[in-house]
Amino acid sequence: MAKHLNLAYDPFLPKMKKMADVGDKFEVKWSHHISGQLIVHEYDRVADIAILVTGSTPHYYIAGWIPVAIAQKARFRHSNQPNWWVSQINLQPIDTLRKSIHG
Repeated sequence: MAKHLNLAYDPFLPKMKKMADVGDKFEVKWSHHISGQLIVHEYDRVADIAILVTGSTPHYYIAGWIPVAIAQKARFRHSNQPNWWVSQINLQPIDTLRKSIHG
């Protein structure tokens, strides 16, 4: 994901939800299911942008992105878990991120 955004990334840097995974605002979420959903938690930073990556080595796919503040809306709240599940159809295509106000 960092390579796609042309941003530095240190996988060994302890982030502890006090800083973004990539850059200063990109939180990368992963699912091994190609059609998996982006899962956002209460402890995710509201000002961040969540990006869903699916698949497994060596084939990963960037499914899309959404601001965490939007992902935490009631319509995405999971009925049985304390988090929000955003289906891929509700994500913005990754190519639109650079052109958006979040890019």
